[in-house]
Amino acid sequence: MTTRRSFLSTVATGAAAAALARRARAATAKPPLGLQLYSLRKQLEKDVPGTLKQIKAWGIDDVESFGPHNGMTAAALKDAGLRCQAFHVGSDRLNGEMATVLKEADALGVTTVINPFLSFAKPPFATREEILRAAGEFAKWSKACRAAGKRFAYHIHGQEFGPDGQGTLFDLLAKESGPDVGFEADVFWITAGGADPVKLMGQYPGRFWFTHLKDMAKTEGAVKDRANVVLGTGSIDIKGVVAAGAAAGVEMHYLEDESAAVLSQVPSSVAYYRSL
Repeated sequence: MTTRRSFLSTVATGAAAAALARRARAATAKPPLGLQLYSLRKQLEKDVPGTLKQIKAWGIDDVESFGPHNGMTAAALKDAGLRCQAFHVGSDRLNGEMATVLKEADALGVTTVINPFLSFAKPPFATREEILRAAGEFAKWSKACRAAGKRFAYHIHGQEFGPDGQGTLFDLLAKESGPDVGFEADVFWITAGGADPVKLMGQYPGRFWFTHLKDMAKTEGAVKDRANVVLGTGSIDIKGVVAAGAAAGVEMHYLEDESAAVLSQVPSSVAYYRSL
């Protein structure tokens, strides 16, 4: 016999199960695939509107800019049906022109400002002192961005994985920069720096907002040659990265391809991502 109490208990149990199912789906859902415009820098130099329309034709809706916007305008993005929610800005401008950077972000609809590398650190690894300097700057830039309704993140470039005690200098950077600073995991350069992007994202849930998806050729000297290949055909576990990213809260994967065959490789990489 079904009583009111048993009915309500059943409803509550069902609601709890549904909530758990929604959380499980969210934890495994793939975020959108965007494109880092540095991939098409040569094409953009010749034809911004045409290049943006080509990106849209590949089925991509989001782009990430560099420099900070290489001649693009909000109108050009709108005409192509694209969004630009993040752009890269160098340390010199973030230190000396933050107000201008934030105005440029507003003009393009950018919500996250990203610093692309430690310009003052020499490869292969930064020193502990350089990491602490970077952490201090990141905290300062993050505060300025948040005051303007935006976020700040750092694009990992492989310089951050020198040893530091029981961990790495990246552990120090993540701790000292503060929880408001996010990261963009360039899986090629993380791998080149000797770290595992899958494990790294698992260690820092919520801190990795974006990735640069790029696969590394299975050839000697691939790092030195910046040898990017179609996603899923190289030495990096792209499938594992995507799964780890979903669990860690990655919001967007930006495809980046620095190869000479970028125009043919990007559509194949997009197809691979959709197949996962």
